Formats: sequence, structure tokens, C-alpha cells
Amino acid sequence: MSSNVFQKKLLASGIALALAGAAAPLAFAQEEEKKEKQSTQIEEVEVVGFKASLERAIDAKRYATMVMDSITSEDIGKFPDKNIGDALMRIPGVGIERRFGEADGVSIRGLDPALSLTYLNGQAISTAQWFEGYRPTRGFRSDMLAAELVSALEVYKSPRADLPEGSVGGIVNIKTARPLDLASGTARGSLEYQYSENAERWDPAYSGLYSWKSDDEKFGVLVSASHQERFTTYDAMENYYGAGVAGKNVDPAGDFTNATWGAGHAIFQQERERTAYNFTAQYQPTEQLDIVANYLNFELSADNVNSNYLVVPGRTDDISNVTASKEFPAGNGILKHDSILGNVSGEAGDDYWFGPDSFFRNTNPEAQAFDLDVTYTHDLFEAHAQVGHTEAAGDIIVIGYFGKINAANADVAGLTGDEVLTLDLTGNKLGVDFQGFDPSNPANYPLEIRENNPHIEDSDEETYAQFDLTVPIDNGGYITSVKTGLKYQDHTNERHLYNFTAQIPASLALGNATYADLPVNTGCGQYEETAKGNTLTCLPTLDLEGIRSLSASLTPGNTRERESLSDFYEINEDKLALYAMAEFEYDKLSGNFGVRYVDYELESVANQEANGEWLLGVPTSNDYSEILPSLNVVYQLQDDLLLRGAVARVMSLPNYQDLRNTFSYNSTTLTGSAGNPNLDPWLANQFDLGVEWYFADGALASATYFRKDIESFLFSISELETLDIIDENTGDTVTRQLEVSRTRNGGEASVQGLELQLQTEIAYGFGVSTNYTFTDAEVVDNNGVSGLNLPGNSEDMWNVTGYWENDRYSARLMANHRGEFFNGIRIGTASETEAFTSIDVAFSADVTDNVTLSLQGVNLTGELYRTKNSQDNWDGIFQLINDGGTRWFMNASVKF
Repeated sequence: MSSNVFQKKLLASGIALALAGAAAPLAFAQEEEKKEKQSTQIEEVEVVGFKASLERAIDAKRYATMVMDSITSEDIGKFPDKNIGDALMRIPGVGIERRFGEADGVSIRGLDPALSLTYLNGQAISTAQWFEGYRPTRGFRSDMLAAELVSALEVYKSPRADLPEGSVGGIVNIKTARPLDLASGTARGSLEYQYSENAERWDPAYSGLYSWKSDDEKFGVLVSASHQERFTTYDAMENYYGAGVAGKNVDPAGDFTNATWGAGHAIFQQERERTAYNFTAQYQPTEQLDIVANYLNFELSADNVNSNYLVVPGRTDDISNVTASKEFPAGNGILKHDSILGNVSGEAGDDYWFGPDSFFRNTNPEAQAFDLDVTYTHDLFEAHAQVGHTEAAGDIIVIGYFGKINAANADVAGLTGDEVLTLDLTGNKLGVDFQGFDPSNPANYPLEIRENNPHIEDSDEETYAQFDLTVPIDNGGYITSVKTGLKYQDHTNERHLYNFTAQIPASLALGNATYADLPVNTGCGQYEETAKGNTLTCLPTLDLEGIRSLSASLTPGNTRERESLSDFYEINEDKLALYAMAEFEYDKLSGNFGVRYVDYELESVANQEANGEWLLGVPTSNDYSEILPSLNVVYQLQDDLLLRGAVARVMSLPNYQDLRNTFSYNSTTLTGSAGNPNLDPWLANQFDLGVEWYFADGALASATYFRKDIESFLFSISELETLDIIDENTGDTVTRQLEVSRTRNGGEASVQGLELQLQTEIAYGFGVSTNYTFTDAEVVDNNGVSGLNLPGNSEDMWNVTGYWENDRYSARLMANHRGEFFNGIRIGTASETEAFTSIDVAFSADVTDNVTLSLQGVNLTGELYRTKNSQDNWDGIFQLINDGGTRWFMNASVKF
């Protein structure tokens, strides 16, 4: 790290910590303190129930000084939502991903989850990964945190100068409860059992909260905890379309250009144990001073096994008996054909007839956050300071088990080579049929255990310090207060990939064993919803507990034997932000304006390769600064009718993997691949204009238009670069033009849309809460090519909740819809996630004043999760069809 960076870090840390010691930390903003006081009053009068929680959310929106929406703890408890992402999908403009059954990514106003930030009580919260296919992003993995620990979720869609920068999409703020806001001796607990339709089993979950405060109400302690066990399983169809058939033996011959590289029947099993606990201590020795210490810890054990029973014509030389094809925009593609086992030689490139690719993952991400928040209020000013630290670590060990069959190993399973399979992709579904082969018999699959296996470690941590000073202005004319402050953040994200050699006993060595020598069961009845009627229904399924035990015996004590030099990176970031903001009020007009200045410094460390030779730990630095003005205004047209507007400049930092200082090249082919530490941030100018009609208590009708114009858009593209390289043949340093692939700034994008919201009680306890969001996006790349897709953008999203409740009973019927969206490039073609609609229900009954029983159901219609190829290449043919099934929850809760 350079001396300049170190000196700036030392100076900023000293200033912030000195101020923290003399005064006291940030409450996310002064407005948050006001809302805390309002929520305290609500607790005291014990206003409860689903309708009451909706009213609190409406009040928060009405009196906010920016564009925002929220959900209170009663909402979260009443919705059938098991993590914060599932809860957030009820908010206008918020969409989620549900590939593994629970929300694992939150998109705000049609932007990628990586462009929105999640905070815990106004500060950063680190996260880690449980699946090796996920690369660390700046987004929060919402499936890590149970909804039971949250008192409120707030989504800020327009910024204020005193709010943290770093989000083009929006900010999610997770709020936890404070003990002095609750009655002493408050206790809550719940016991829940979940039934998964796919797994056909019940799994338990527990949560509890206890809050105590002293008789003088100056000191309090709150403890909450949550533990959830869940066995998840799904079956899916997978299709990797687009492999070329040039040079293959195709019978009968024709003008065919492509077939699928491979297609398969996938079975995923995961055993989750998610444990979280939160400890909060609060001390108010005087009315002026408030000190809060908060600690949150959460862990996720997510061991899983994923098996895909593959047909891989892309790895065979012969394609026989073609009986169906289709003229796609990208070429004439084969859809139905045979493959004869004896024709698949087993040599490289002609080695896969049929069989399971299976991977067991031992994975244990965990995270924690500690925060000290002090508030000092004086007649002349209010001071806040906040210091804290958050860190997360992911640990994933993977072992591969394969049962691929070809002519070279068919005799191990007693096969003759005359066996024939038929692959059928007609009707946009997968069908596989066999002659002379029983796919349900595990002894028919020669076993190969992967010798070289990965161990992935990623970590993320941040230390921060912040100071804010608010001065009320009694005689300042239209200005009612001014606020200023600073924030310093020291952030590190690091990733290592190691390889180890599995300790395979001779009895399981290649050529000696079959799939039957693994802990395996034969499962039948899969794929009823996802595949063609003539496809496989019975396949050998690895037993998760058994394969976990076997994998442990194959894993050596040292799983860090060999590091993958190309996968290592360390990203060190220092940010110093200064801001000034003023609140104003004139007649019926009120709001705030301000500016935030951000100074950013980066040190990116990685390994670099030149013609097979490695330079280790190469650092590169980058720095820049941004000025981010913002304005929020509210005009009271009538007592119950508000006009709300906002305009601001916002930024998001690139993802960590894009900032890696990796570089490799080949001096013969003059090609290279690299990360890009010199990337500029995402920058956007945004505008909001809305009207809100609060036509009754707890009722709202609103419409909000929004627009974001994004500059310095990030693309992964190849371009010619003039570089000094080492010639492989001579060893001399020469200057050459290389075709280098890396993420680059360039182009632009615009996102605009309309959010509509209606909430009202109808009569006799009936009511409705509904919203609709329309989003339109346009992307232009750095070469001026328009019409590109914006990742994560769904044109249509809507929610409808109809409810009925009285003093004892409550019922809700909910529908959530997210339209299709572009999710990235897969095998050289655009991939789109298809529209998804979930129908959920919830019923509850207060058995006594202290005991409530509830029944909740998620995805009652068994909606499938589907992705597909783009229309432009392969005419929307499916990539993934996943049956996550329906889930039911039975819950008994108590409160005192």
C-alpha cells in the first residue's frame, strides 16, 4: 500500500475515531430517529395486526423526506417469507431470483442485484457464497439472513446527501429492534415445521426474542435468535444448445449446423441449517445521550449434492438417425436423433454417451457484524457517531463423482456397445429413451471419482467510522436545519482457489467400481412437470448423508495443496466521504438538498501470467473522486394529497472480479485475458416524480415515474491493446497489439418506468394491498450498437394481496409476478429467465392473547422456474426447467 494511501487512512481513522469518542454515532439519518420514536409509541399502545402493520408502512412513506417504501416486523411475520429477499418482493419495483427455492438476489427498479446495496442499521453487512458458481458481488445474499430477526425493512429509491453512496439501483436498510423501545420482559418465540412437496418431509425452525430493561428505563438488553433446518430437493431439465456439428458423422447427412452440446436430467439435494442470533445493549444515562451496541452473527451450513444425467452429443463424433430439426435464426439445428454406444470411442472429444455428473459440496458461509452507535442531543445540535466492523467468510470443498459411459469403459458395467439412446428436444422439452439399457441400475455406470478437486475460500470485511452533526435553524428563513458529516470505510475482498488430491481407495478406483459402490438409492417419479412424457422417470440418486460421509473420508487433512494462481485476487478499497445537507420548509413545500463528495482509492493484487510463467502478487492502484448532488422535495397539494420529486447523481462500484489485476497472454496468438483495476464506477443521473393520495387512514393510491440515465456502463468485451510483452520464442520484451478480453467502461443505458400502488381497507375486515411496476430499458454499447439487454430488467412486475382479519383471525391470499429478464451470456448466447408468478396463502388464529397458530403456503400452483435461449439465436429453446415445488409452513408462536 502506498504511503499516500496509508497516511490518508490513518488521518481519516484518527478524525473519525476521535469524534466518535467525543460525541456519538450516526442513526442512519435524523429522520430515522423520528421514526424510531414513532415506532416506540406504537409499541406502547400495542397496535397489532396485519392492517396495523400496513398502516405503519404507509405512515413511513408519507412522512419520509425521500422516495421510499418499507415493511414492518408485523408484515414480515404475517407474510410467508423466510428470508428478507422473500419479504422485499412485496414492495413496488423490487424483484427477486428464486432458482433454489428462496430469494437469493434482490433487484430494484430493473437493475442487477449487484447495483443495489444492503445495510444493517445504516451500515455495511458482509456476505459470503455457498455455491462455487456464484462470484462475490456487492449485493447481499438475502438467503443468509432469516426474516424473524428483522424489525423493519426500508427500501430507499432516491438518495439523500447523508445516506451512504454506492447504489445506482437503491438501498435496502435492515433494522433490528432496540430494548428501550420494548416493554421490559418482552418475550416472543415460535416453533415452525415446513413441509416440502418435493422432499416429502417436514423440517423444523425455531426463533425467539427476549428484551429486558431496568426499572429506571436507562439500560436494556435484547437477545434474539433463529434456527432453521431445511432439506431442499428439486428436479430439473437442462439444455446446453449450440454446439457445432461440422466435422461430425451425421446420418442422414444434411445441411445441419448445430446440435445441443449436452442435455440432462438434474437432481439437486441440499440440507440447510441456518442459525442467526442478535445481541443489542442500549444505555441512556440522560435524555441527551443514547448508546447502542449491536452484534449480529449468522451461519449457513448448506451441504449439497447435484447430479446431472447427461447426454452429450457435443462430445461424440457420431450423430445417428436424425428425425427432427429446425431452422433457427443461428442455423439449422438438430432436435431429435440417436446415439449408439459402440460408436463413442472414449477418446478425447468422443468420450461421453450417457451418465451422471455429480458434485458434492461441503459449504459453510458465515458472517458477523458489530456496531457501536452513540447519539447526543443538545438544544443547539445533535451529534451522531458510529464505528463498527463486519466480516464474512465462505468455505466450499467440492468432490466430483462421474458415471459417464463410452465404448472404452462399457465392459466395466457389462454393456455390449449395441445400446442406443434417443435424444428428443422437440416441443421445447427434453426426452431421453433407451434400447438395451436400464438407466435406473447404478451398476450400469462405471465410476470415476475426480482426483483433482477444488477448495474455494472467499472473504469480505469492512471497518467503518462515521460522524454526523445536525444543527437546527430557528431563524434561518426557509432552512430548518443543516447537517454535515464524514464517513471512512476500509474494505477488503479476497478469494483463493486451492486444489487437492482425493484419497481414493483401490476399491473405488477407475475401472474397478461402478456407481452402485456409492451410497445410492433409486428414485422414481421425478420430472413429472419438467420433461416429456417419454423421458426417464427412475434414476439412481446419491444419498446426501452417505455421500457426505464418503466425501469426508476421501478428503485429505490439507485441502490447500496447490493454489490456482489465476484465481487469486485481493481487492483493498479506501473510501472517504464528506457531505453537507440542508432541510427546508416553505408553506406547503418541504424537502432537503445537499452534496456528497467521495474519494476512492483502490489497490488490486493478483497473479499475472506471461506465456506460462507467473508473476505473483502484482499490485495495481487506482483512485478517483465523485461529487454527488441530490434534491428531494414534497409539495402538499391538499392535506391528503402530496406531490413528491427527487433528482440526484448516484454511483455504484464495479464488482470485485471485474477489478482483479489478473492478466495472461499468449505471444504467439497475440491474445490475452485480463481484469481491469482501472475501471470507473457506474454513474447515473436519476429523476423521480410522483403523486400520493392518502384518502383514508392507512390507505394510499400513488403513481411514481422514475428515470435513470446510466453512464460508463460496464461491458465484457475484446479490444486491441498495444502492450509490452515477452516474446515466447526469443525472450525479448516487444511492443505488440493484442486482442484482450476484459470488462470495460463504455456505452450507456437508460431505465425508466412507472410504479403504481393501491392500499385500502374495503369493509368488514376485508382489504387489499397491490402494486404494479412497468420498466423500460435501453442499452447502447461503446461502439454505438443499441438494442442490447439490461441484466435483471423485467418489464412488468406486480403484487396483489387480499386480506381479511378481525380481532382473532386473519387470512391472506397473495400473488407475486416478475416478468422475464435477461440474466447473462451462456455458451455464447443470451440467456433469459422466464416470467414467474407465485401464489401464496397465509392463515392465522389467536388461540389466546399470547398464542397464535398459523398455516402458510408458498407457490401453491407449483410454478416452474425456467430459463431459455434468446429468440435471436435459438428461438427461445429452453436452457433450464426447474421444479421447486410447493412448501407449507405450520407455526405456533407465543408472546408476552
